Amino acid sequence: MKLFLFWISYLYIPFTIAAIFVAVRKNGMVRMLAGLAVLASSVLAYARFVEPRILAVERSEIDLANANAASTTIRLALFSDTHFGIFKNAMPMQRIVDRINAEAPDAVLIAGDFLYHLAPEDIPAALAPLQSLQAPVFAVLGNHDVGFPGPVYSADLYSALNALGATLVENRAYTVKLGGRDVIIAGTSDLWQHKQNYDFTADLPDLPILLLTHNPDIALSAPASFDYDLMLAGHTHGGQVRLPGLINRVIPTSYPFDKGLHLVQIGEKERSVYVTTGTGMVGLPLRFNMPPRVDIITLRLPAPP
Repeated sequence: MKLFLFWISYLYIPFTIAAIFVAVRKNGMVRMLAGLAVLASSVLAYARFVEPRILAVERSEIDLANANAASTTIRLALFSDTHFGIFKNAMPMQRIVDRINAEAPDAVLIAGDFLYHLAPEDIPAALAPLQSLQAPVFAVLGNHDVGFPGPVYSADLYSALNALGATLVENRAYTVKLGGRDVIIAGTSDLWQHKQNYDFTADLPDLPILLLTHNPDIALSAPASFDYDLMLAGHTHGGQVRLPGLINRVIPTSYPFDKGLHLVQIGEKERSVYVTTGTGMVGLPLRFNMPPRVDIITLRLPAPP
């Protein structure tokens, strides 16, 4: 069905030509209906052929707790949900890489869902442009990467990403120097995989902690004792086809998370969760009112202890 929708969309061209012909040749109600058919099909054609190829950059500034105007800032590039596979109109990785390099971030974070029914032998080529990134890369896998739903790509993705120099941060933490400051970049495995292990949170140094995950609902289940400063996630696609009044019904989260920064009260603590809207598609080969997006986040760090 997914491929059927992908290929049948090419009928837009002969359908529109026929509808325009009818609108020109006929009068009255027939002309009006033909014009409406052209308008409706053109909106669908835009969502199918145009918007998925528009790569937006969303720039945000976030102050971590206890930051001030004199604090060190770092710049992060965040993207997710590339979904390379059956939809050939997905945003190419090379365009994503080129746009990120033009922004010169201190680090690149990838929040999972790389694939969508891609042949395993095609994975290295699909991800190869990541090697051209001019900043360190940190990544986690998403639900479609680990078989919820779809094929299980875990081993193939680990191999490809490691070969490209990316650091997998699932259920572990790394201390890295960004902008001259030590910060911790940690991560979790995908929520739907039910393999989260927070042993890595024991005895972490007193440094700013960035937590990378795929599904932002991890914020609802992470241990209360894990005092991360900012969670970065994807998964929602911002709705992908974003229609007024329907968005909260299609966002696949419990909170529900949508896009951008959320301040979530969990127990006695307020958690900061930032959600990027992805660059690819699932279900339908369409994006509407939610183009593919890379987030550039300027993060103001707290003063060192």
